[in-house]
Amino acid sequence: MTAVILVLAVLAVAGWLCLSPVRLAVAGAVLLITHPVPTVALTAVAALGVTVAGVRLVYRSLSEGGWYLVTVQRPAYATSRAGGIAS
Repeated sequence: MTAVILVLAVLAVAGWLCLSPVRLAVAGAVLLITHPVPTVALTAVAALGVTVAGVRLVYRSLSEGGWYLVTVQRPAYATSRAGGIAS
């Protein structure tokens, strides 16, 4: 029960910090000045998360066939009455 209360308290504080960019910047600066190891670890985790999300987005786009690196567009030729193609 104590662990649940502690986790909820940490989440409440993190939510309160994230509501204001100024508070979040101050908390980040304090964390960086007091001990840079947690800041580096959090940055690495955030960078990994963004990278994984980007790779998943590109993979899904490519596998679903909705996104192509090269698009070929052919002009719409009209068929002439003589049987050939009129440009």
